[in-house]
Amino acid sequence: MDDPADIVSFSKKLLSGGYYQKDELQADKPYRIFNTWMGDPSKNLFLAEVLNVIRRENLLEEVTRSGKALLNGLYELQAQYPGLLSRARGQGTFCAIDLCDTATRDRLLLQARDKGVHLGGCGDVSIRFRPALVFKEYHVHIFLNIFNDILAQNK
Repeated sequence: MDDPADIVSFSKKLLSGGYYQKDELQADKPYRIFNTWMGDPSKNLFLAEVLNVIRRENLLEEVTRSGKALLNGLYELQAQYPGLLSRARGQGTFCAIDLCDTATRDRLLLQARDKGVHLGGCGDVSIRFRPALVFKEYHVHIFLNIFNDILAQNK
């Protein structure tokens, strides 16, 4: 990268946590930073099995397939509700779409939650989609039908 980040942290989905940084930010003594970022070595056993399941069940292929369906569905809803939705974007199942304003976005998030769909707000007006790796194409269609019903109530 031309201008890399000074420090990057990661955790959760990898069942462990960590960070890396530019060389000039390296602590001058070992274990100077000893906290949850040091991770738990036993979690590597869990992570190894998670990676085996991802391979064995072809979950990356599933994510590619369901992600395309999700993004195409968001494009369709964006065309159907241009006053509410814009800027659908994503890769795999990591997608987002913008709402017309913060109040509308927040209202839709609550309505989705009331229908059993957990979505996250992001920034001022975006909704982000971060489903699990087991999110299949039929789940996409269930979600899109629910989201369409919510949008229809708010147009």
